[in-house]
Amino acid sequence: MSVYPAWLSILAQNYSRVENAWDVCDNNYYIFSAGGIPSIYNHVRNAVEDINSINSKGSVKYDYLLVCLDTEEETREYILQQIELELQRSGVALQNAELVVFEQKVCMETWFLGNQNVFKVNPQDPEYTKYIKFYNVGSDNPENMGNIDPNKFSTTARFHFQYLKRMLEERNMTYSKRNTKDVQQQVYLQQLIKRFEETGHIGTFGSWYEFVKANFR
Repeated sequence: MSVYPAWLSILAQNYSRVENAWDVCDNNYYIFSAGGIPSIYNHVRNAVEDINSINSKGSVKYDYLLVCLDTEEETREYILQQIELELQRSGVALQNAELVVFEQKVCMETWFLGNQNVFKVNPQDPEYTKYIKFYNVGSDNPENMGNIDPNKFSTTARFHFQYLKRMLEERNMTYSKRNTKDVQQQVYLQQLIKRFEETGHIGTFGSWYEFVKANFR
């Protein structure tokens, strides 16, 4: 909820955010948090119903419903199937707009691990050194990294989150769910774009970036 608006202010400068879904008009977007899996499936259904209602009041105001979520331990195929099943169960279908799903594999922190300028080859932190020996996100695709210790980290996403915190701390940067200011910056975003364009790594980030670049300039 903090990173996407910050990045859109850089990549889609002609678009502005509205605080009420019904207030959207030309070159606007509305964003809300659905709380991740599984609650997001219910929210997608509600969002479809809202967009259908808003778009029926005259001119079409919403062209897209974009769903962005961490895959964590699931696959894109499973997530798409669950969204489709929820819409089928509720008997609703999106009208006059397109539903586009973007997965953050494994989580959004996995994307942030793609900044090679921030990655430090010879860190001071022994725990961070252990992480690098397990998987070097500076040279290898962060999206392919597993879990160093399932007994310590209950999910792969939790490990990726901790890896990111350690990586940023080596550069005197901070990260938490409530403090994302460092990864919001244009210079940070540019490094992720560079990583994707030069290596094809963090491909799910690349899919989102390419979509925004093509549709919201």
